[in-house]
Amino acid sequence: MLSWLSRDGKLLLAVRPLQSFASSFVSVFIAVFLSIIGLPLWQIGLVLTGGLISSTLLNLITGFLADRLGRRRMLVLFGLIATFSGAVFAFVSNLAVLIPVAIISTLGYRGGFGPASMLERVILAQSCPAGRRTRMYSIRSTLSSLATSAGSLFTGMVVLLQSWLAISEVASYRAMFGVYALLNLGAVVLYSLLSQEAEVELTKDEVPPLSPETRGNVLKLSLLFSVDSFGGGLLTSSLVSYWFFARFGLGMDLIGVIFSVSSLLSAASFMLAARISERIGLINTIVYSHLPSNMMTMAIPYMPTLAASTGLYLSRALLSQMDVPTRQSYVMAIVKPEERSRVAGLINLPRSLTRAISPSLAGFIMQFMGLSLPFLIAGGLKAVYDLTLYFTFRDVKPPEEE
Repeated sequence: MLSWLSRDGKLLLAVRPLQSFASSFVSVFIAVFLSIIGLPLWQIGLVLTGGLISSTLLNLITGFLADRLGRRRMLVLFGLIATFSGAVFAFVSNLAVLIPVAIISTLGYRGGFGPASMLERVILAQSCPAGRRTRMYSIRSTLSSLATSAGSLFTGMVVLLQSWLAISEVASYRAMFGVYALLNLGAVVLYSLLSQEAEVELTKDEVPPLSPETRGNVLKLSLLFSVDSFGGGLLTSSLVSYWFFARFGLGMDLIGVIFSVSSLLSAASFMLAARISERIGLINTIVYSHLPSNMMTMAIPYMPTLAASTGLYLSRALLSQMDVPTRQSYVMAIVKPEERSRVAGLINLPRSLTRAISPSLAGFIMQFMGLSLPFLIAGGLKAVYDLTLYFTFRDVKPPEEE
């Protein structure tokens, strides 16, 4: 099975479900947990922003140092940081400790620890033939989404633990953080099994500079991705979870079900994205799927009932994530292998910075201007991104499309 994928590629595909499962249930309830232990919503937004700023800095550092220090070593380090953060939240109650730990480890970010995921994508790009790259990223995204679905459903354990074990609400959340720590420890074990083939061989002591063509593409993609990321940051899983909690009074068990079904629908679209991209191209697949989903995003607040809002949110999930594997494949395709670590770090820099700003802004908007306003802003910005991306890069083809 997957004979065209290297052993390292298979190991990283095995890591992704572990981390996606863990990060998904934490991202769903962390905003609610922080509110329970005494943080107001606008401060919760700042914590999420701080975590994304931390991820931004680590992404940039990782992009430039990973090929020097070793990709495997850095992955193990990041896995240990995630494990440590879960253990701290499981056993420590002091907010002065919890908040810095949440920021450094980017708790609440649904995709897992950002620098680790970035390095995984870079290694995976060299673990299979170019013609299979998009399909490989689609498989990775499918596994991630299925695990995210299961993790979102697992959020309901918070309620079950309280009834089964007769423990307090806070204690049930702490138990879940313990599970998060154990899952990330499993990822550390898998990272340690990676081979030397996960690294890149440099012909000189110094890393060669990026080519002029790569620099131009990176600049344009960075600006475009930053717009998309800013819009996405207005609707993080934590804030959408809070929106369902505040507007409709849903408990974490029902919110978990909504996010679980959403992830299942996204998973169904990933493999379809790979097949479609083979027929119409990566850029066309990204835009044709993403633009309609953003129209749906803008309409969600206008739905009069819980059923209608949930139905539209789930319909959006069928399209909103099809650009994930195609975008990842496209970026890795149009740069040289020795440039991929740095390009991943550079492209993530403005993307992460803008995404870091938006959760705190969204928290402020939701509290003082309107609970549903972030949906309108996010959908509009992301639609602008879709159209600009199409007209800028429709003639820049990856090797397999030329």
